[in-house]
Amino acid sequence: MIVGLPGETLIDYVDTARYISDCGAFGIKIALLHVLKGTDLYNDFKAGRFDTLTMDEYFEVLKHILPVLRKDLVVHRLTGDGPKSILVSPLWTSDKKNVLNSLNSYLKDNNIIQGSGLL
Repeated sequence: MIVGLPGETLIDYVDTARYISDCGAFGIKIALLHVLKGTDLYNDFKAGRFDTLTMDEYFEVLKHILPVLRKDLVVHRLTGDGPKSILVSPLWTSDKKNVLNSLNSYLKDNNIIQGSGLL
């Protein structure tokens, strides 16, 4: 599942997550949209047709997605990063250690995970 596609809203993200959970899938990979040089998406981004999510916005989306997933659904991924040499946006994803630490803290602080957490 890609979060942050142009034109999609929080409602769309939650509906997609719920569909994946309800359709019998065994797992889910949640990834943030990355804009990479040399792609059509890059051209649209440079033309100002859409923005990418900030870290806070992405974490807020996860706060709404994770509770709708079945308890037995395996969450394979909550974050990812594009190759630094061609990553245009969001640049905050290039600091993977900070992203993982911040995400783990956010999920704990918002009572989304308990104990050692998902990460």
